[in-house]
Amino acid sequence: MRRIIAGTLALTVLSSAFLLAADGTAKVKKAKAKAEPCCAAAQLQQMQDQLNAQQQSINQLQQQLQQSNQQLMAAQGMVKKADQDAASAQQASSAAQQTANSLNSSVADLKSSTAAMGQEITSIQKDVKELLNPLAIRYKGITITPGGFIDGGAVWRNHNTNSSLSTNMGALPLAGEPNTKFTELHMDARNTRLQLRFEAKPSDNVKFTGFVMGDFYGTADPATNQNQVNSWLFRIREAWSMAELKNGFFFVGGQMYSLWTPGRRGVGPTSQLLPIAYEGNQPIGLSYERGMQFRFGKKINNVSFAFELDQPELGSVTSNMTPTSVLGTEGSGTQFPTGNNMPVACCSQSVYVYTLNAAGSTTTTGNTVLNTGAATVVYPASGGGLQSINGGFSASPYPDLVAKLAWDSPTSTMHFEVRGLARFVRVGEALNGNGLPMNTAISGQTAIQNLATPTVSAASTCTNQANCFKSVDMNTTEAWGLGISAVVPVTKKVDFVLNAAYGAGAIARYSPGGANSADFTIGTDSSGTYVLKPVKAAALYGGFEMHPSPKLDLYLLGGNEYYQRQIWADPYGQLNTALKGTGPAVCGTGTQTCMGYGLPANATNAPTVSSPNRDIWEGTAGYIYKFWTGSFGTFQTMGEYQYLHRAVWQDLAGPSALFKGNVSIVDVAVRYVLP
Repeated sequence: MRRIIAGTLALTVLSSAFLLAADGTAKVKKAKAKAEPCCAAAQLQQMQDQLNAQQQSINQLQQQLQQSNQQLMAAQGMVKKADQDAASAQQASSAAQQTANSLNSSVADLKSSTAAMGQEITSIQKDVKELLNPLAIRYKGITITPGGFIDGGAVWRNHNTNSSLSTNMGALPLAGEPNTKFTELHMDARNTRLQLRFEAKPSDNVKFTGFVMGDFYGTADPATNQNQVNSWLFRIREAWSMAELKNGFFFVGGQMYSLWTPGRRGVGPTSQLLPIAYEGNQPIGLSYERGMQFRFGKKINNVSFAFELDQPELGSVTSNMTPTSVLGTEGSGTQFPTGNNMPVACCSQSVYVYTLNAAGSTTTTGNTVLNTGAATVVYPASGGGLQSINGGFSASPYPDLVAKLAWDSPTSTMHFEVRGLARFVRVGEALNGNGLPMNTAISGQTAIQNLATPTVSAASTCTNQANCFKSVDMNTTEAWGLGISAVVPVTKKVDFVLNAAYGAGAIARYSPGGANSADFTIGTDSSGTYVLKPVKAAALYGGFEMHPSPKLDLYLLGGNEYYQRQIWADPYGQLNTALKGTGPAVCGTGTQTCMGYGLPANATNAPTVSSPNRDIWEGTAGYIYKFWTGSFGTFQTMGEYQYLHRAVWQDLAGPSALFKGNVSIVDVAVRYVLP
């Protein structure tokens, strides 16, 4: 910088001197030219003047040079000072940068320390809060969380069904029945539910969960009465345990809602699409079952799938007639008198000979003996009878098989799923020595199912093939079902829910409208053997769940179940003589009669509350209002209106109005939901 300034000043001085010299030379030449005619003295004086002028110019140039030198020196001083200032500034900047870095480091350390202290304070506050207001109980590495709700409700029905807050769908009276003349009002707290959830995480790769829930819809205690005590018994709703792996695989076993129950999210044991409605029973058309199961599942991103082994139960078998030789249907009671065994080879066993009473008479036990006259029937002498299955235990050979595939939106409540069901049920048929059913309808036969406990008269060997119990012919029937369900957010505050199912032998057991309906009826195969026949049916449920504000929920729901009439011809022709020749053409007009689902017991029977359903549907509208919600739970009130309608299969004669019935239901409740 200094060199540049000095060079500039020197160049300026030299340029000025050169210009002045050139100007003086020019002036001398001009003066000389003019002075030629003049005298020498004048010329000398002129030259002297010119020299004086040049000297003055030189003096001026020297002064300018001196000034330039002074300016150069001043500039050099300024440059030197600037360099010194720059160096000082650089040193100051470095020091300031070091100070700033040190301050930044100190600030960062202070922030980190403050953040850590804040986290520690938050953790301490959380621990103190949990100690003062624990959300769960800690026990040996297990987190135990209580839950459920305390509920008190009331229900009014315009037609009497003799049921409490949970409507008995099998007791909806038909038009003209006495119960349509009565209204009913009931109040109780049986909807109250209590639950415990157990969670443990022994490692980063696995999590254990256990869950138990119960309510008070258990069988009434002998001391229970509606007048004073109301001591309803506690019962298990759910009791299951689950192991979840970090890779998305899980296994769960216990009593829980089946995979056949539609879901809201995923395929886990807590993902059910259960309605927010108050009705103690599930709504018509919503497929569900709550029993013992083993489930295996896996989640991959937004897709989940699971497979389940479900508790097998035959459920009710509805038929206008049940041959007495058919064994193993629910509700038929003990199939053999105590002390008899099956199967036994005919005619070669040591047996007891039982002597029956006369035709039409009754024994001391009050059971009518349905034989055509005095007869002798033999049974094997060894013991062990078939246990009564009135409690719902059936002899199915395999578990029900259920599979489900689900997809969940990662950004909303949207959910879609498909599911399938396979069932295997079994009954037996008692055969005599001739290989024919031991049935009262067959001439010369005596039904072993209806024998009163006989008196042993003697031990003998079976010689009468027609009256000799030989064996039980076992028959297995397959059933199936398919279902879909969805949750679709219409808006941020409105969800549309849907469930649809169709199958043969797959609807009644898994649906609220299954009462007075059936998954199976009794028919015959191509060989004339009595077998179970699956009843084809369909179920549909859907509606809107609305949340206009955090405190208010509204819902509008509906559902329908339809059960198809299915009939067969009885090959033996005498099971029900009152219907002989009066049924559909498939039954013929001779000795054959109709049997199956959707037929009356005889031609003169009027429909009753227990007649088989053709279809049953409902519509429900209600609200939930939350007065207070917080860490303490939710205190809310609920109310709804429900309309139920059922139609049974028409009898062989009579006005169609007799085959329909309806009930209007109003529910109100107060509920405290535990946090």
